[in-house]
Amino acid sequence: MGNLDKNQTRKEPITFTGRTRSDAKRKALNYWYMNQNALAMSIREFSARLVLLPDGKSIVFYETPSA
Repeated sequence: MGNLDKNQTRKEPITFTGRTRSDAKRKALNYWYMNQNALAMSIREFSARLVLLPDGKSIVFYETPSA
């Protein structure tokens, strides 16, 4: 996973896939930690934009909040 530049934003969703739900969550949190300045959102805001997929091993992050 790469880091974002401060002026760079992502419009497409990002999928974090792991061996287990915990592994996927760890990858998502690591992404937030490494990019928190560029994302300009708290961990609470970031977490509100995460969606667990039905397979239970993938989490999707949407840049814009879900309705």
